[in-house]
Amino acid sequence: MQHRQARDARLDLFKGVALLVIFINHVGGNPLAKLMPARFGPSDSAEIFVFISGYAIALAYGPVLAERGFMACQRKALDRCRQLWVANILTMLVSALVVAFAVHVGNLPMEASNRLQSFAPLFDTPVTAMAWHLVLMYLPFAFDILALYILLVAVAPLFLWSYARFGSAAIALSVLLYLIAQAAPGLVPPNLWDEDWNFSPLAWQCVFFLGTSLALVVRSGRARLPQSRWLLTVVLALLGGMAVWKFAASDIGQALAPAALRNWLPEETIPWTDKDTLGPMRLLHFLALVCAAALLVPRDAAWLRSAPARLLVACGRHSLPVFCVGVVLSIAGSALLVAEDGALMVLAVNLVGIAVLLALALVLERRRTRRQPSKPAVPPTAMPETP
Repeated sequence: MQHRQARDARLDLFKGVALLVIFINHVGGNPLAKLMPARFGPSDSAEIFVFISGYAIALAYGPVLAERGFMACQRKALDRCRQLWVANILTMLVSALVVAFAVHVGNLPMEASNRLQSFAPLFDTPVTAMAWHLVLMYLPFAFDILALYILLVAVAPLFLWSYARFGSAAIALSVLLYLIAQAAPGLVPPNLWDEDWNFSPLAWQCVFFLGTSLALVVRSGRARLPQSRWLLTVVLALLGGMAVWKFAASDIGQALAPAALRNWLPEETIPWTDKDTLGPMRLLHFLALVCAAALLVPRDAAWLRSAPARLLVACGRHSLPVFCVGVVLSIAGSALLVAEDGALMVLAVNLVGIAVLLALALVLERRRTRRQPSKPAVPPTAMPETP
């Protein structure tokens, strides 16, 4: 029998950080977004969210598959999909109310922000838009990743069963689907607003199921990431090189570079880093980040028990409500920055938004701990372990 193991605080912490970064990036016209990690490399917080979600799926559904079989695991997954689907609809409707208030009460032009404009189909043809939204084919701005998550959770039991039966062949199939997405980037579900999804399910399932596979391997104890200075040096060199390349190819990098060096700078940014198809260099950058995190952040790091870390852990633990509220706040913040884009408004939008998300996470975590009966201590499930 497989036992459910305690959560690794690092998973929730990194997911919590990713959710806050997603909120900042989703606020249209937000200058703070230029300081987020995506400006220093090809991958961003979306990969963190999807990868850790895949990791968590293995921990939550793997024991169900082992103890009760495939159908029970599939029923559990579909029940979760139902919850995600309802959350998707409610978040879209609340966001639409925010847009309606901004446009009809605040007299803001909907065309002033693509965040607001993405709700135009809902106001123009509400019945058609809602019908398409129910089948995940009308996704306003920022809703693609939740639709992707619903799809991946639905097929997760099949991957878990395939891995249990065929081992690495399941991973090979996932990689094959990723390669098909690179060869045929047009294989993406349609979107009533923006032609198609911003995330190719064929491509992004790879990072999701790599997370699932890693969790299964770590739990089995068959593999450990060696603590190697050479490995860490290579990984950090890769991350640093990509950061320098991206900065050097940017307008700011070109402007700051001495005239004598400009001819030596790259004219284009890093190739093969498309977000919709999860380009190979983007995937490589993210895997390097995973490796660096596993090597640099030990499972028992003392700072993980600090108050700020526990707050971020709570944020990641309650990722669905935090994400949904973050979407609504990002739409409201976009509208506010359209109305007034001064420094004080930018500061207020970011600080208030982050404060609300952290407060929500804290309230939900306190409610969870009050309801949860005391349990005996269980060894934590780890990310790739370092000696």
